[in-house]
Formats: sequence, structure tokens, C-alpha cells
Amino acid sequence: MTRTDCVDITVCTNGVLTYDEIGGHLRPAGTGSVEIDLTRLQFIDPAGLVSLAVIAERARLLRRPVRFRKPEGGDVANYLTRMRLGEQLAGLDVVHDLPQVRERRLGHRLVELRRFDGEAGLDTVAAALVQTYVDDHPELIQPLYAALDEMARNVLEHSTRSHGYVALQRYDNRGDISFAVGDSGIGLRERLSTAIPVPDDRTAIVRAAQVHVTSIGRPGRGRGISRVIGITGEHRGSVTLISGKASGTFRRGHPEPELSDLPASYPGTLAHVRLSL
Repeated sequence: MTRTDCVDITVCTNGVLTYDEIGGHLRPAGTGSVEIDLTRLQFIDPAGLVSLAVIAERARLLRRPVRFRKPEGGDVANYLTRMRLGEQLAGLDVVHDLPQVRERRLGHRLVELRRFDGEAGLDTVAAALVQTYVDDHPELIQPLYAALDEMARNVLEHSTRSHGYVALQRYDNRGDISFAVGDSGIGLRERLSTAIPVPDDRTAIVRAAQVHVTSIGRPGRGRGISRVIGITGEHRGSVTLISGKASGTFRRGHPEPELSDLPASYPGTLAHVRLSL
């Protein structure tokens, strides 16, 4: 599968669309419409939300129609609306039937799916996300902002896209904050292979996380992902990278990831970061 291909995403029987479950729901798209089938969706995290926007955007970039099916559960469908998924799909000219809901303050639990355009747009989004979530955890302001900023700048510098998508959520019941950043660009393997040998997607994930490995020939570059892995190590967290047909998770700051293969190539790159409160 090449970077120009599309994927379908159909939520399977477990109903969970999260950073460690996304791969199991992806399938190579046929020649007709790209399918986003959320009929069985019961739970979604920031990585799932960002991935829906990335998959839809890749399809529209290739002039492929998108067929969207909302969740059967009304509460889940309402949640997606409040997370602004419908607005992002509409911006991509994707027809959807997500319900309209009354605006209300959602408290310190979630921030909607957002698109950031360029560095100025990134600064605005990152500041808003961080301030919303850590007003009662001031010790996390700097590490959370640094991690979000590093991952999002990787999108702007390496994906060949001028923008990306981000979502962030705080889970008080399990005591952590998670965010995801994604793009519909060329992916880690293709980008890194312009500078270093990268035989497969697993290797691309490993090399992308190594200090001084970069596709940009400027001094000081190549520290972004490794720096974020270090930050998560200080806060009992993890970093997951998904690109091509591979996924890798770096836990508690360890430089060697737990790698797995995907049934279809992710249409770009996804990064999911978790920090403990």
C-alpha cells in the first residue's frame, strides 16, 4: 500500500476506538466510497477522533467520496457532535448525520477536535488546550505544553501538510491526560527515507524516536519525539506512534518501543501522548 491509498474504518464489535485499538478497525479501501462506519462505536479517545478527521481528509484529497455512518447510541453520537467532529467533516465536504445538540459547558473533561494551521495556529490551539486542562495541576503546564508543541511541530515540518488535527482529554477516573496529533501526510517511512535508510514502517518508528535522526538537515533538529518520550517518562506516561502498517508504544520513557503490525496502512502519521496527573 502506498501513501496515496485510502483506508476504511469500521468499528468492530468491541465498540472501542482508541490509540491501541485503531489498527484493528482499519481496512484497505476499495474503489468506491471510503467507509467511516461508527455504527457500533461505544467509546472514543483523542487518537480515535483525530484519526477520523485524517481518514476523511486523505479520502477528499484523492477526490474519493466518503460514506459516514453515525453511532447507533444517541449519547455517543451527541458526544461526537460536542467534540466538533461534525464541523471538521463538514469542512472537508463530507456529508454526515450527526445530531445537533445544545451548547453547554463541558467542564474539565474534554476539548473538542481542532485543526491547527501553521505555527501561529498551533500556538493558539496549544495554549487553549493546556490552560483548559491543568489549572488545578500547575506542575503539568510546562511538560504538557512542551509535549504538545513538539509533536504538532513535527506535523508541520515533516508531513508535507501545512496543518494537522489535535484533540486532548483529561480522565479524572484514571488520573491522566491524553492528547493526539495527526496528519494525512506522507508518513514517517517516506519522510525519513529521504535522509537515512528505512527498510520498513517498524524501523521508521524506531528511527524517528532516536535523537538527531531527522529528515531536516539543520543543526539542533531531530530531538522532538525523543524529548517527548523523556517527558512522559518523568510523568509515568507513554508515547504511541502510528504510521504506515506499524504501531509503536514507548512506555515510561524507555527508548525501545513495543511494536505491532496493522492490517492496513494508516493514511499519514498519528502520535498519542499520555501523562499521569
